[in-house]
Amino acid sequence: MVEFLSRKLSKKSLFTVLIVIIFMVAIGLIFAARQDMAYMQDGAEATVLPPMPTGINANFEQQVNECLIPLASVYGYNLRISSGFRSVEEQEAIYEQGRTVNGHIVTEAPGGKSIHNYGFAVDLVDRWKGYDIDWNRIEKMANYCGLQSGGEGDVAHFEHRNGLTTDQFRQGMRPPELALPCEIMHTRALAEEKLTLKDLQNCGAPKF
Repeated sequence: MVEFLSRKLSKKSLFTVLIVIIFMVAIGLIFAARQDMAYMQDGAEATVLPPMPTGINANFEQQVNECLIPLASVYGYNLRISSGFRSVEEQEAIYEQGRTVNGHIVTEAPGGKSIHNYGFAVDLVDRWKGYDIDWNRIEKMANYCGLQSGGEGDVAHFEHRNGLTTDQFRQGMRPPELALPCEIMHTRALAEEKLTLKDLQNCGAPKF
């Protein structure tokens, strides 16, 4: 009788231990799923990735608003930003367009995989001519301002990444800050005055 109770108690104890283990594992999985963080493996060490940006990078924005757009205006263009910073959620919604929701596919980059999500990209459009402008010429102006074009298939897209991938951006890496090629650009912007061809000539800017 004692031996029988002992065996029965052992089985019951084992069952209790298994239940406790399962419960702890479940709690651990739920906790991990709710963490608003990601990890990258570096040998035996794990590093917590920084939080995602919440707006456009100030230095990049200055290059667009005080260099590229005013420079283009000197040559008769009237550019504006049609899309700048996008959150991961906004990017994901755009990515699903034409896939799980009605519409045309407009991006191949899901949330977190677009440079827009890190505040280092804008899409431009001409206020009067739309997209029917000489984007090759605009690209040369962008390069003068230290910016890069999205190239064929994304000519209205301009960014600053200095060779970094979106994965590197996610890890917290950033390109070096850019300087305006002409100080007069900042002066004109502060005074809310138009940049002129003479301004560009005085600071040695090339013709576009």
